Amino acid sequence: MKVVSVATMRELDRLTIAGGTPGLTLMERAGRGAGDETLAFLRTLAPCHRRRASVLAGKGNNGGDAYVVARHLAQAGIPTVVYAVCPPADLTGEARLAAEGLPPTVAVEVCGAALPPAALTAGSFIVDGLLGTGISGPLRPPCPRWIEQVNASGLPVVCLDIPSGLCGDTGQAAGPVVQADLTVTMGLPKAGLLSESGLRLCGRLRCLDIGLDADAVENAPSAGQAVFAADVRAWLPRRPADGHKGTFGHVLIVGGSADYTGAPVLAGAAALRGGCGLVILAVPAAIRATLRGLPQALIVRPVADGGGGFFGDAGLDDLRALAAWPQALLAGPGIGNRAAHAGALREILSWPVPAVIDADALRTVAANLDWLRRDAATVLTPHPGEMRALLGGAARPDLVGAPRHVQAVELARRTGAIVVLKGLGTVTAAPDGAWHLNTSGHHGLGSGGTGDVLGGLIGSLLAQGLSALHASLAGVFLHGLAAELAPTGARALIADDLPALIGEAFRTVTPFA
Repeated sequence: MKVVSVATMRELDRLTIAGGTPGLTLMERAGRGAGDETLAFLRTLAPCHRRRASVLAGKGNNGGDAYVVARHLAQAGIPTVVYAVCPPADLTGEARLAAEGLPPTVAVEVCGAALPPAALTAGSFIVDGLLGTGISGPLRPPCPRWIEQVNASGLPVVCLDIPSGLCGDTGQAAGPVVQADLTVTMGLPKAGLLSESGLRLCGRLRCLDIGLDADAVENAPSAGQAVFAADVRAWLPRRPADGHKGTFGHVLIVGGSADYTGAPVLAGAAALRGGCGLVILAVPAAIRATLRGLPQALIVRPVADGGGGFFGDAGLDDLRALAAWPQALLAGPGIGNRAAHAGALREILSWPVPAVIDADALRTVAANLDWLRRDAATVLTPHPGEMRALLGGAARPDLVGAPRHVQAVELARRTGAIVVLKGLGTVTAAPDGAWHLNTSGHHGLGSGGTGDVLGGLIGSLLAQGLSALHASLAGVFLHGLAAELAPTGARALIADDLPALIGEAFRTVTPFA
């Protein structure tokens, strides 16, 4: 999805209205859509944290959106109060019409320098419609004080379009900025939301289709690309009714070691849940009996290892016997940081099969980048530490510390691979210089084994025939969305939870799950 500047978004609104869509219609779509997203977010919270809504309404169109959201929440049965910076009678245009549409059950309290204690009581949640994307210069009272109160409240916060106080173009701020748990942006994502500072402040990110003029959007200048559910939906069409396990592809996972027996099992479970037809797990023979939690659908093939529990040259013939079988490879989960596995890795990368390379296999490849001159697509999935090793192997250690998209694009250009640089706003880059930011996921993915799940999911999508770029973009988004859907919340999430959540992520994105 195209990322735009604030000025471009303003022009798209103007062109859409000039084309016959009333401004109030756009506001209603934005407010009702944001209300729906707010209700969906509230379902992830325990009831004690969503008893009542405190809706903050500013003077502009962002405040107008807030009035529509307040009406929507009240109609859903949530006690709602609007805390406004000015009386509704002082509003103009669509914002005033939206305020006049409030039902009598929704009180409007005009506040002065500070929000009253009632707005911030335990059990409330906050909807921030205070400031939109049109801010410039230092914030004027009462906004700084209100923002400080919101951030100190310890309450869940939903922001409309952008967290109040954040610059929509740069992601910088001239004062306090609301820390959101969910940001619902309207029309198209703004560049400031996807900056490093913006990503830290916006929480979960959703983008609403409000019916902008399609031709105007197509011709609008782009400030980048971001991946949302609507993008992924287009890559997951209806599957053939007569499909079978051969139709949906086979994945071979080469991983595991005496040091790490769980990683390949997590990857295998994720590959199965990703929708491929069959998954074979090739592991060192000495660890076969120690594998735990294996899905019964997972096929395990022991590879000769001389009894040591690590891949080595002793297993090359066993690996070669599998060469004709897969439509996609995943190399690396749990393979261990041992030089002995280099021969096995070089062998499987010589096969003309799309491959995902992860974990310690990346460190081995970093010293042997010529192995990536392959006759099939390659996906590299480094975390920042592995990225440092790869940049060193590519003779670009000077890029360590550069913006993440710069690192990913340069590595993709030098290796010919799709590069998935994991982290907040995972960056996926292609050799032609194109790059995309992911918008799903949260800090719950910052624990051991979640990367193995991602590798298995990308491998599964590759085996089903998606391009390496689309398999990577879709896999990253679905992986993050699965984490968001976890009933445990973020703190208690572990990698073992994720494979079973992949199905619900598919169901959320596409009707053809």
